[in-house]
Amino acid sequence: MPDLLTARDVESKRFSKAMRGYSATEVDQFLDQVAEDIQKYCVQYADLERYAARLEDKIREFESLKETLSGTLLMAQKTADAKEEAANRQSEAIILEAKSKAEQIIQEAEASKERERKEINHIRQLKQEFKADFCALLSRFSSLIERDEEDPDENDGAEPTEDDVLK
Repeated sequence: MPDLLTARDVESKRFSKAMRGYSATEVDQFLDQVAEDIQKYCVQYADLERYAARLEDKIREFESLKETLSGTLLMAQKTADAKEEAANRQSEAIILEAKSKAEQIIQEAEASKERERKEINHIRQLKQEFKADFCALLSRFSSLIERDEEDPDENDGAEPTEDDVLK
């Protein structure tokens, strides 16, 4: 591919003179105009190339940022999933521990209830025995008092002995 013309190439171009040829002044003016336009286009082209390069740099930056954000998002998702899984495992462990402790508390409460029930029954039994013994003792005292009233001379004012009371 041939090299592109520059504004200098156009300005320096000279044509041979011929009879009945074009007007040299018009050709020179046209060539000057073409050279000026080419110069403007070259400047404009260079500006566009720099602008395109800046845009390409920005595109690369955005692609890099996109990759970074995608990686960060993926890592955040994995971290969130891992934390959720850990939280679920921990909550399950806490629930199991709570159930175990609740079961233990229930068993201890039932055992305590059973001990208290046995203690109450034992106290009731002791109460019944005491009541029966006390009634028997009262009955014996009553018998002694009646006997003493029936035959006051028999004891001669002596105190009843323990054997008399417990008979």
